[in-house]
Amino acid sequence: RRLVKMRSLIPALLCSLCSITATTAFMQPSLRTSLLLRNAAPMMCAKSTPSAEVASVPFTQEMRQKAMSLHTFSQAPREGKQKDASANTVVDQWETTKEDYLQFLVDSKVVYEAFEKEVQRSGLEKFRNTGLERVRGLEKDIEWIEKSFNIKPLKATDQSKEYAQYLSTLSIPVFLTHFYNYYFAHTAGGRMIGKQVMDSVFDGHLFEFYKWDGDVKEILTKVKGFIDETAEGWTREMKDEALDSTPETFKWSGALLRVLVGKARDRAVRTMNKVQVKGGKLIAVSPSPYSTRKAAWDV
Repeated sequence: RRLVKMRSLIPALLCSLCSITATTAFMQPSLRTSLLLRNAAPMMCAKSTPSAEVASVPFTQEMRQKAMSLHTFSQAPREGKQKDASANTVVDQWETTKEDYLQFLVDSKVVYEAFEKEVQRSGLEKFRNTGLERVRGLEKDIEWIEKSFNIKPLKATDQSKEYAQYLSTLSIPVFLTHFYNYYFAHTAGGRMIGKQVMDSVFDGHLFEFYKWDGDVKEILTKVKGFIDETAEGWTREMKDEALDSTPETFKWSGALLRVLVGKARDRAVRTMNKVQVKGGKLIAVSPSPYSTRKAAWDV
């Protein structure tokens, strides 16, 4: 019976098609194509691609968008979304000493060692020997500062050791979010901070910390590809978990950077005990909460 009904519909269908053809015969080509496609759409049986799939983007682009939403205007004038609430985020207002910077390098070495250790995990093979590794360069820079300025070796802070330990507890998606934000930030804002310190404190000496073997942009492109390839096997929930951990990466890395500003601000306050401005820059304000908690960083 179904076959009989289908056969009975054929003449009507052919008649409909003939009618469409006749109607469009005298139309302009562009209008004719549009009408034919619109009328033919209901008869198409192919499954359309979901809009979500069409709009999909590389996961590193999602990571970047999330990270940029947490940057301040001074950190990223074009894309920063957050207001600068204090001098902690305004690099131009930082007052750093050789000892401060040495402490930062010592702490950074502890964290980078942890990253290089964690990529030995199964599933992270692609992230070994990428060209972004920093430990060897940091070892050279630390030795150079100690010998050149006769500064005694400094111990790593509890903050850096806590972060290093924390990295070992993370799932791969969350770990790669920390990896992305820590390594990639160093090639961007990190270099800006380094240049200011190298120019103002070390007479323009170029540290190994800011040197890469090859074009760093090409290295970053390669590593982004590795992250995107790895993320293809994640569920949407795993990706969201990774993105939601972005603020945490800023908290940990920001705590290490604060040694470059917190001690100097506290030192100025203890010396002068009042707010002062030098060259239009704030150099003496109340002690930062972070440096107050970290007695090991006091001078």
